[in-house]
Amino acid sequence: MGKRSRHRFDKKKKAAEGFLDEDEIMALNINGEGKPRNAKHTAKLKKRFRKLQKREKEKLERSGGKQKQKSTGWHKIEVIGSEAMEKNFIYTSIGSSLEIEFQPLGFHKIDKKSCFYLENNEPAASAMHSLDKRIQDSNGNLLKINSIRVSRPDLALNSDQLQVLREVMSRRFNAATCLLDLTNLHHDPALLEKDILAPLASTLVMKQVIKVIKENIPHLKALNLSKNSLHVNHLNLLLPSMHSESSQLFALNLEHNAIDNLQMLRFIKMFPITELSLQFNPIVEIYKNKPIRYIELAKKNLPQLKILDTVDVETYLKEKIATASSQQPAASSSTAGTSSSIVSEPLVRSFLEQYYALIDAPDRNALVAAYTPDAVLEIKSSVQAIISSVFVGQDKIKEALTTFPRTQHQHGTFSFNIQFPSPSIAQAAVMGQCQIDGLETVVTFARTMNIVPFNAGLCCSQDVLELR
Repeated sequence: MGKRSRHRFDKKKKAAEGFLDEDEIMALNINGEGKPRNAKHTAKLKKRFRKLQKREKEKLERSGGKQKQKSTGWHKIEVIGSEAMEKNFIYTSIGSSLEIEFQPLGFHKIDKKSCFYLENNEPAASAMHSLDKRIQDSNGNLLKINSIRVSRPDLALNSDQLQVLREVMSRRFNAATCLLDLTNLHHDPALLEKDILAPLASTLVMKQVIKVIKENIPHLKALNLSKNSLHVNHLNLLLPSMHSESSQLFALNLEHNAIDNLQMLRFIKMFPITELSLQFNPIVEIYKNKPIRYIELAKKNLPQLKILDTVDVETYLKEKIATASSQQPAASSSTAGTSSSIVSEPLVRSFLEQYYALIDAPDRNALVAAYTPDAVLEIKSSVQAIISSVFVGQDKIKEALTTFPRTQHQHGTFSFNIQFPSPSIAQAAVMGQCQIDGLETVVTFARTMNIVPFNAGLCCSQDVLELR
């Protein structure tokens, strides 16, 4: 096939697929104006562009939850014109052209570029890229818009920005408890107000944070690093660098990060850690069916550890050993399959953590094992889309769990109340908020569970779920 024939073939193929050639894209700005070849050509471009937008919108709607799963990571957005554009102009121009919500972070200018970042919002990043050469600046020039996926922003902070970071850390330090709270550091209002992007996962930012801690808080006792997208390699850089012979760090919160390997324990074993939380990390999901192994490994690497993910480590291990030794080798009566173990708060909290780790999963079949064979599940709903019902027995409960819409519980809103009517029964009440597929608003829930010993662990014998 000759060069010209190949070119004609490519153009026909693009037309059939609904894509616009580069010169056709440049003929349209955001208002559909520009310098078309003729009226017929303009109408053709507009029609094809509308079809393309409709197709992309339908594709996004069909993808549903899958799209959400892909919306992770960072994107750098570059807007290039004859000169760097002002922040308000950029945000207004792009925002008025998109139906997708977005939060720009770290706006700055480099030569003729205006740049900012998007976090965990791939749909918005893709939509902004589609606006390339479709927005005009004040001089009528078309702006070039690039969307670049990056592992993380790694911006060097100037002296003024570093001073703001120090002030933020000072405000987040509680001198009375020697606690430094760096939760979701880069979303601190003081940093956002001044367009300072300082993610703790950035090597440059982390080194500065370490320096501030070593110079100003040498006797730090508690550190909260939750919601900072930290990986194991980040902990390897951060924690050993903070250590000294006089280190007193005993409490470490690493919740809501990206820790997927217990090798991270070796990076903190030099500290006298007694309290550690790894909840809402991939590592917890990996060990969800091996809780004893999970706690044993933590205890082995951190000999002074007393509390892991709110569970009393020593009590949990003692009770598990006692439970295992009290189990009969074979069932010999009508009570076979039950256990007479005493129910404790650490065990109940561990049960609830595993329960809520499974309930938001696409496949809830594994959750059926959390109920006794004759358990009762009652749903009391004031939400129009959910019908109040009662389900008795594991088969009916399994049917209820698999047909109930997908949920996403907001763990930060949870409150717990655990009571013990008798040594062998716990009554756990959990209140909070969750998002239910198909509902536009967040639902408030209250769940009361009777938790009893069963086989080698705990199960729920009665579950009352109220939705409002």
